[in-house]
Order: sequence, then structure tokens, then C-alpha cells
Amino acid sequence: MKKEPKTKILFTLPVDLKEELLKEAEKENRSLNNYILTLLLKRNK
Repeated sequence: MKKEPKTKILFTLPVDLKEELLKEAEKENRSLNNYILTLLLKRNK
């Protein structure tokens, strides 16, 4: 992956969605942030 400038964002999501995403992230041994980023990057391909 090509190195690009990075930025931080803050977003709010429902607690139940966060818990669901966290469970999925743990199954793949990823952090929640990394899991969400991976989902977004795959979506753009």
C-alpha cells in the first residue's frame, strides 16, 4: 500500500454497533480501529 498523508477523525456510532464490530475485530485479532479501516479499504476496491 502506498504511503499517504494521514489524518484523524472522530465519529459517533451506536453502542450495540460498536460491540458487534469489536467482536468481529477480536475474531480476526485486530484492533477496532484497524478492523474498521480494513472494512472501508476493502469497500473501495
